[in-house]
Amino acid sequence: MSNKVKRLQELSGSGYEVAKGQPDIRGWEVRDVNGHLIGRVHELIFDIRASKVRYLIVNVNDSKELQLEKRSVLVPIGLAVLEPKNDDVILPNVTPFQLRALPRYNKEDLGMKAEHAISTVFGRTDAKIPANYTADQEVDENFYNNEMFNENNMYSRRRNSPVSGNNQRQETYRLTEAEAASLKKDSEIYPTNSNSINPETEEEYLRRRRRENDRRD
Repeated sequence: MSNKVKRLQELSGSGYEVAKGQPDIRGWEVRDVNGHLIGRVHELIFDIRASKVRYLIVNVNDSKELQLEKRSVLVPIGLAVLEPKNDDVILPNVTPFQLRALPRYNKEDLGMKAEHAISTVFGRTDAKIPANYTADQEVDENFYNNEMFNENNMYSRRRNSPVSGNNQRQETYRLTEAEAASLKKDSEIYPTNSNSINPETEEEYLRRRRRENDRRD
């Protein structure tokens, strides 16, 4: 058995963690563009060499409506979008057919063969498994130079990178006019609490208070 450290690891065992001030999307509901429930985010697959999230592990629910069966699959990070108002992950361009076609997630099989199979399901044709492929071989960095691995598609509306580590990347986002107006209104209703031991960003605090108020109503 090879003792080589795997490039891809589940985030919870990688030594990295969700960055302070960013939402931990594990446990969030996953929905299609029409709001149909697909399942939940079970875990994130982290690339320890590039310090980037590459995949979501989605626990798919049984769904007669979507013709899905209960199992876990990997979805490339760039195919997901964080819904700005609720704690949901949206897969706007992923079809039930593609979810059914994805291989079942196997923690012990995070190598080249599995990654190519997943990319093929989502229509990629430019990546080929080499003829001299070996069982423990991994993809190289160029494999991720594709829009389906563009993490900005998911986190462009968040202030920071979702993962912190030695090479933490900082990103910025800009609110739409409607969001800015909504947050301004919220700030008048819910004054922020700056005395918290783990202070939230203003946006996170206001949106949490809004959700709590909605539940009370």
